[in-house]
Amino acid sequence: MKDNCKPMVERLCDALGEDLSSPLCQELQDHLAKCPDCALQVDTVRRTVQIYQTFPCERVPGDVQKRLLAILQLPLQGISYKDEL
Repeated sequence: MKDNCKPMVERLCDALGEDLSSPLCQELQDHLAKCPDCALQVDTVRRTVQIYQTFPCERVPGDVQKRLLAILQLPLQGISYKDEL
């Protein structure tokens, strides 16, 4: 696996609630080391996230946020927004 992929694997494992040395994360690292297609996919996601992080953060109108969360079937709790008409 490329050195620049390791942080992405760590983030994937964190997102999965796994320690980097866990069997699941080790399996992921091993697969990425052998599979250029998956390694490319992980690298593409990493680069996409980096690009989007350079954009200024814009506030999403409350009604749009509500609809998006509903479509993604995510809870509204803990989300603060004002309905904008």
